[in-house]
Amino acid sequence: MKLRNLFIRLLSGAIYAALMLGSLYLCPQAFASVMAFAVVVSMHEFYGIAAKTGVSPQRTAGLLCGVTVFVACYAGSFGLTDNYDRFFLYLPVPVAVFVFFAELFRKKNTPVANIACTLLGVIYVALPLSLANFVYNAGGANAMCSFFILLWANDSFAYLFGVAFGRHKLFPSISPKKSWEGYIGGILSVMAAAWALHHLFGDVALVHMVAFGAIISVTAVLADLVESMFKRSVGVKDSGAIMPGHGGLLDRLDAALLSLPLVFAYAQLFM
Repeated sequence: MKLRNLFIRLLSGAIYAALMLGSLYLCPQAFASVMAFAVVVSMHEFYGIAAKTGVSPQRTAGLLCGVTVFVACYAGSFGLTDNYDRFFLYLPVPVAVFVFFAELFRKKNTPVANIACTLLGVIYVALPLSLANFVYNAGGANAMCSFFILLWANDSFAYLFGVAFGRHKLFPSISPKKSWEGYIGGILSVMAAAWALHHLFGDVALVHMVAFGAIISVTAVLADLVESMFKRSVGVKDSGAIMPGHGGLLDRLDAALLSLPLVFAYAQLFM
């Protein structure tokens, strides 16, 4: 049974990686389509977690706002060339305002929490994933590919180092299995992977690759802990079941949600 579960987990992860990396090198539209799908599914899973706290997020309005943010970032990343782009760039503003007006007609007992959770789904999930469009545009497919590989390297090697050497717990109240040894092992592994990726992708300077690695290695584990904190607060193990052996899509992208905005800021400032 364990071997079968491992096979399912590996197969599911391989399909996920193939879709992400394959779309990167196919065309910008393909990558944008995959990421837009990730936005919708991950937001839906986040609202499912939020609903277990007793609040009632506006799922439809939140998803609409998240999609418009993604489309705006996609259009904005390629520059404002005409009124068509400008329309999509500013469309999220009235959609976000609509969330406040819509709550008037829902007659729920927790309107403040409902509005807050609805917009938090946009800020926590949709906006970070939408910023991937700018990273892709600033550094090309190789830069975005490097981001994902470094993210996965951090996750994998932090786990392996933790299993082999873990003695001191990182955040036992949230994730008893994570250790300082795993955290440090992940950082060292990501730095080595950044050096290797620089030589693999000659068009991404070593200083940028190391900066990507530093940002990811420091923030990814903490970002994973944030989602674990959300799930633990409502007593759920996985955010969903779309990825057999892994759980939900939000479970696979949680580390990216708080590291992508920092990578975006670095890319815009220095690349």
